[in-house]
Amino acid sequence: MSTHHGWSGAPALRVAVQLPRSARAGVVLCPPLGQEGVIAYRTLRLLADRLEARGVASVRYDPSGRGDAADDDAPDAQVRSARHAAALLRRSGVDRVAFVGLASAALVAAAAADDEDALVVWDAPASGRAWLRGQRALAAITIGADRVVDGVESLVGIDLPPAELAVLGALGFAPRSGPTVAVVRPGAAAPRALGAAEVLEVPGTAELLDGTSIDARIPEAAVDRIAARLDEWAPVSAAPTVPPALVEVLDVDERVSERMVRIGPNGLFAIETVSSAQDEDAPVVLLHNGAAEHRTGAVDYQVALARTLARDGARVVRVDRRGTGESSAVRADEDTFLFAQEWVDDQHTVVAELRIPSERLAIVGMCAGAWIAGRAVDDNPRLVVEISPNDYRRTPAAPGSYAESAQAVADASPLRRALRGPYNRLVPARVRDAIARRGSLGGVVGHLAPIVEHGTDVVVVAAPEDIERFERYGGRRAVRRWGVRVSVVEVPDGDHALFSPAMRRAVVSEVRSRVAATFPTRVPVG
Repeated sequence: MSTHHGWSGAPALRVAVQLPRSARAGVVLCPPLGQEGVIAYRTLRLLADRLEARGVASVRYDPSGRGDAADDDAPDAQVRSARHAAALLRRSGVDRVAFVGLASAALVAAAAADDEDALVVWDAPASGRAWLRGQRALAAITIGADRVVDGVESLVGIDLPPAELAVLGALGFAPRSGPTVAVVRPGAAAPRALGAAEVLEVPGTAELLDGTSIDARIPEAAVDRIAARLDEWAPVSAAPTVPPALVEVLDVDERVSERMVRIGPNGLFAIETVSSAQDEDAPVVLLHNGAAEHRTGAVDYQVALARTLARDGARVVRVDRRGTGESSAVRADEDTFLFAQEWVDDQHTVVAELRIPSERLAIVGMCAGAWIAGRAVDDNPRLVVEISPNDYRRTPAAPGSYAESAQAVADASPLRRALRGPYNRLVPARVRDAIARRGSLGGVVGHLAPIVEHGTDVVVVAAPEDIERFERYGGRRAVRRWGVRVSVVEVPDGDHALFSPAMRRAVVSEVRSRVAATFPTRVPVG
């Protein structure tokens, strides 16, 4: 596949343009908002691959102000970015353009498409207001009441200021004269306001979007059905394409810049953030996201953290491990490497290929990324920060096994669901914990011993739910054993997934202060 990565526009989008040498048409794949976009990342990559195989170009992107794009506080950035992506395809030699929007992105795609463009809305909400109502209800359960800070409202995976909330809430659908397809779940209906659109029922959307990123399944049948419908719409004849003129280095501000890099034999995709104010011996901070999620982190916190740490004088790398984001080819049946040796090997590859000296290395990981950071004994970092750790296994999992077990719980049989309640009531918690540790979860002392005794300082930053598990699995004994070498920071109003603004603020503050204390630089932490 011929994918061109870079930045385009002002404020810049982060784009991935897939161009056959000759293209019959082009498709703008609009990213869903918030956690929907995180979960759907690999699915949209697979759709782009299937389109390219049919001679259809595509562009995937982070809209300005989101993800790896440049900062942008304009409330219309979502729709403006989609239109810029379409213009990028046209400048590459594509005459006919379609917009595809999955879930919340259907609203953006409909707003960006002109009447002569084709439009595919997939699992679309009824309107922007309807989407916001559903997201607010979900956020109330997931995050809690304290979701608005200085007027900015936190939903699941996205922070929205008042002006952008108003713009998104006003988005909707209207009848169109151009080709229009509504892809719906079996038995569902297209948005009524869309008018007389062609309707395609496809399976698999629920399995993709209705769970967590751990047990999400790429809906191959739906992807192929959509690719086939766009193939039917595209002209028979193809025109030569021209690689787009993309920016290879993003100037975040007057001091900080970013570039995309490929690392090691598996071509791991990463973003490196540096500052013109760095010392030659600046610390290097490697950031790991949680679950099977890509490099930006919950609500893009890893992007904000990387740019802030660079201003403090550090060099920062946020990486897609195999099977996440832009790393490795996408397969519909791909295994996730949650808690598997492959991700530990990826970490070692990044450190070795970038030639990061151990005395300048800090590793920061969240959830599954925290476990990976704790396995870095061969890389001998000075500092490890484990955010929201919840698994302390010593023996790595087999590829795909963790996700399979999560799916088994989500898809539990009636008998298993019936037995779960009595088991939890009748079996003492200490016995259940012992069974869990024996099976896979391990204990804190065994998890930390290799890296702490090798000379690494470890900081645990977690919300109460994860602190309770940390202590149940021997965390207090670890602190008593190693003293100041292991420190624990509890965030009383935080959450595991970092959806809450309080948790993200605490994480950024703690990581900055620990990096500054471990690696003094000429750039003060303000």
